[in-house]
Amino acid sequence: VRYEGSKSSNPLAFRHYNPDELVLGKRMEEHLRFAACYWHTFCWNGADMFGVGAFNRPWQQPGEALALAKRKADVAFEFFHKLHVPFYCFHDVDVSPEGASLKEYINN
Repeated sequence: VRYEGSKSSNPLAFRHYNPDELVLGKRMEEHLRFAACYWHTFCWNGADMFGVGAFNRPWQQPGEALALAKRKADVAFEFFHKLHVPFYCFHDVDVSPEGASLKEYINN
């Protein structure tokens, strides 16, 4: 998504957010730091009050938990790169499996 100005008719363009525009001595990009939420974007299975998960994601299939977490991370960082999202937020178990013990949790 790129800035095209307030007259743009492109639905996939910013009309008011211009990352290079100076606001109070800083670039707008420094004030509004876009981030992707790891859990909502990559961990949620699409379930809601009407039914079970609707997303069929390869890293949410049965298999070795740490290998699946690494696959999810590869996809996540490719997504961040392609969308030019410089920041992300997460919970510990969003990016690595809990494990069967405290030691395994720490090692993951």
